[in-house]
Amino acid sequence: MSKAKRKEITALLGTESFYDILDQKTPEEVIERMQELRAEYPDRKVSFNVSPYGYDGGTELELWEHRLENGKEFAKRREAEAKDREKEKLRKRTNAEKEFAEYQRLQKKFQGKTVF
Repeated sequence: MSKAKRKEITALLGTESFYDILDQKTPEEVIERMQELRAEYPDRKVSFNVSPYGYDGGTELELWEHRLENGKEFAKRREAEAKDREKEKLRKRTNAEKEFAEYQRLQKKFQGKTVF
């Protein structure tokens, strides 16, 4: 069995305001705000996502982090994957048993018959 690798996950850090970042701001002020965000999340891979909300076409600016799953998340995912594998094995075994029982029933019913 190969060694499992941690997956990259995304986690919502929060939302930012378009107005706070862009409205009536100079490019220098926008750059300054971006540098503040970079300083707030050092050594972390963050990105923005424009997300719609409501029915009137509103949007919000979400701040997301992209990182490898931590130990607790990794263990939880591996446990869920193991449970899924066991469920699939049980489902296949149950289906095979049902099909075999049906096969035996039909064999008994039609055994020796050559014409319907």
